[in-house]
Order: sequence, then C-alpha cells, then structure tokens
Amino acid sequence: MASMKLVVHILRRYISIAITLFYSLIWCLFDNFDYPILIKLADTFLSLYFLIFCDLRPVTVDLNDGETTLHFWISGHRKTNRPNLLMLHGYGGNSKWQFIHQVSDLSKSFNLFIPDLMFFGKSYSKNTDRSVEFQARSIVGGLKRLGCGEGDLSVYSISYGGFVAYRIAKIWPEMIEKLVIVSSGVGFTQQQKMTEMKKHGGDVSEILVPSNPRDLRLLVRVSMNTGIRFLDWVPDFILSQFIATNRQELVDLAKNLLEREEEPDFFAISQKTLIVWGDKDNVFPLEHGRRLQRNLPNSSLEVLKEIGHGVNIEAPTTLNNLIISFVLGAP
Repeated sequence: MASMKLVVHILRRYISIAITLFYSLIWCLFDNFDYPILIKLADTFLSLYFLIFCDLRPVTVDLNDGETTLHFWISGHRKTNRPNLLMLHGYGGNSKWQFIHQVSDLSKSFNLFIPDLMFFGKSYSKNTDRSVEFQARSIVGGLKRLGCGEGDLSVYSISYGGFVAYRIAKIWPEMIEKLVIVSSGVGFTQQQKMTEMKKHGGDVSEILVPSNPRDLRLLVRVSMNTGIRFLDWVPDFILSQFIATNRQELVDLAKNLLEREEEPDFFAISQKTLIVWGDKDNVFPLEHGRRLQRNLPNSSLEVLKEIGHGVNIEAPTTLNNLIISFVLGAP
C-alpha cells in the first residue's frame, strides 16, 4: 500500500512538471510576443529548476483587500523538523533570478517561502501605496494565508528586501525569530540614501530600474565586484529584453524609499540578527554595515572580502553557509 502511494505521488509530480513545461512553452510561442521571448524561455527553465531540483512549487495568494495578488515559491513538502525561512529579494529581477544560486542548498535545510515582492515578477496590486510598510503588510498577509504561524519564521533578506524584512520584524515581532540582512541600507537617513545614489550619476530610475541596455550595464557594474566583463559582449538587443516590466511602479517604490526619513526609534528591534556585507559594496558601503551593527545590540557582522553589493550572486555558497549556521545554531 505504501509503495503504491509512493508511485502515485511520483506520477502526480511528473505529470505536474510536464503540464507546467507544456503550458510555459505554449505561453512562449503563442502569446503574441507581448513579452520578450528570451525572458519567457529563461523563465520557463528557471521554473523547471525550482520544481524538479529544489522541490518548490508556485502558489498565488489573493489577499483580503481584493486588490492584491502575491506570487510565492514554497517548499512542496514542508517538514516539521525544518525551520521556515522567508527569502526577500532586492531590485534587479524577481525572486527566481536573484535566488537561483541559493535555493537548491537552502531547500535542503529549510521550508522555504519565496515571494515576488509587490510589482516584481507576478505580484501585483491595484493599491496606490508604494511604501515599504505596504510591502511588509502584503508579505505578512500572504504568509498568514499560507499557514505560516507566529514565532516559527526566520528571514533572509538582501538590499531592498532588507528594508521590508526590518519592517516586518519591527511591526510584527511575534512572527520573526531570527533575521539575516545582506547589503541593505536599513537605517540610512534620507540624506545618506540620496548621497550614495548620486555617486553613480543620474536619478534613482536610471540606477535601480534601467530603461535601456546602457543603464542595465551600469546597474550590474555598480552591484558587482567580479564577473561582470561578459556584459560588454552581450548585444544590446538581448539586454533590452531584460528591461523590467511595471517600470513606473518600481520607480515609485524606489523614490518612496529614498525620500522617506526614518523615525528616531528606528533601531528598536529585539530579534537576533546576522548582518552580511561585501567589503567592495559600492551601493551601500561597508561603513554603513558597521553602523547598522553598532545600533543593533543583538547583532553580529560578517564581512566578505573582495565582494560587492550582489553577495547572493558573487558568493552564494559562503552566504548559504552563513545563513544555515546562523538560523540552525543556538537560539
């Protein structure tokens, strides 16, 4: 009987994968090319990687406000002996593109919850709120709909995702056990945020939300310390297909973040926190990581040598090991 259930489970899984592949290919070929074909093909293969090798499945959650839809990748088989880990991405693509180098290892140690933040990927809302609080509120609402209870969740966040993670930890402290913040300007004053962005020329839309291949190359150069020369050989017509959709919404999110002044008691969180920073970060320089660590009494700082802002791309194995050790270690 048990063996029959196993066979049925395997058949259902492979049928699901086959249907997903068939649907994605049809979507690529016959959707009037309203979305770049290379992105569609790459997205299809990434989805299959998440499904087959990482035991993740896509879930769409409609929130109670009637306006907001969140897209998650979650572990297909949650295990009670594994802690829950929420992964929050930054600018520069959706959750699949940013976490492709990490999900395989992390899925072996955690029950994963990986949302596309609002207006990234397949998450969207008719709400006009562009604040970090709205992002945090949407994520919390989605988690609760998925049955993620209080006190059984750790969060790994990078860059913009760090701002969202921090808001969740502060407003809903009962939900978060441990927090990992990577290369994020959490706690910056408005002046500090604007100063760092101006170092690279142009406004926030040109830096964080590229509108052409030149701006996309600039974003990658600013974010990475190694492995970026190949972009010089990629033709513009290919890079142009990686320009973000929902561009105006993403620009509005970034402007809201940069123009907001943090409240005086911003650093009032109690969760045990791991801060990870590349010493060659040109977006949020290391001095700000050290400042964040000094202001969080229950925190520690790990500095990665010769690594830029994109730690998840440049040093994914080292970062995974730090996350696993921190979350699974002593309370």
